Order: sequence, then C-alpha cells, then structure tokens
Amino acid sequence: MLPRPRRPHDQLLSPSAVEPVSVRSVVIAGVGGLLLGHILWLLGITAATDSGSRSTIVLILSAVFLIAAGYAIYRAWQYYRRQQWTPAAFLGGLAVSPVIFTLVVLGVTYL
Repeated sequence: MLPRPRRPHDQLLSPSAVEPVSVRSVVIAGVGGLLLGHILWLLGITAATDSGSRSTIVLILSAVFLIAAGYAIYRAWQYYRRQQWTPAAFLGGLAVSPVIFTLVVLGVTYL
C-alpha cells in the first residue's frame, strides 16, 4: 500500500522513510564503544587499587561495572530490535571489555 498524501502517519510508515546505515559507521561505533569501555574500566580499577582497602573496593567496583554492563547490553538489545544498528553496536562494544576484565580480576583475586 502506498502512502497517502493527506495522512501524515502513512508517510512515517513508508519504506522510503528508513535511512540506510553504512557498515563503516556501525564498525566505528562498535570499536569506539570497545575502546571507551576499556578506558573506563582501566580508570576505575586503577582508582580502586590505589586505595587502602583494595579487595573491598575492587569487589564493589566490579559489581558496579557488571551492573552497568548489564544495563548497556539491555539498551543495546533494545536498539538492535528497533534496527538502530549504530547505537546498538556502540553500547554492545561498551560492555565487552569491562565484563571480560572484571571476571578475570575477580577470578585472580578470589580463586
């Protein structure tokens, strides 16, 4: 069914209203999220290890990172379902590094 000119909501539903996304922007957003997540994790873990009671603060910071990463993955999934690839790639990449390195630090610290 073609959009009708007197019905503005039909204009929003037309396939021509969807803008194509370049693969390059999605890859750059994913890599940028990965780098930003790694930098934030490094800043947080450096601040935690410089404090007096390391193991308690590292444990609290690890919980904060895992909760934040879970929320970022949840939001990335919402963007993915709406076919908004660039924010989905950014938020998905943002969560990867903190989750991996937090699990490594917890494993080394508590095992």
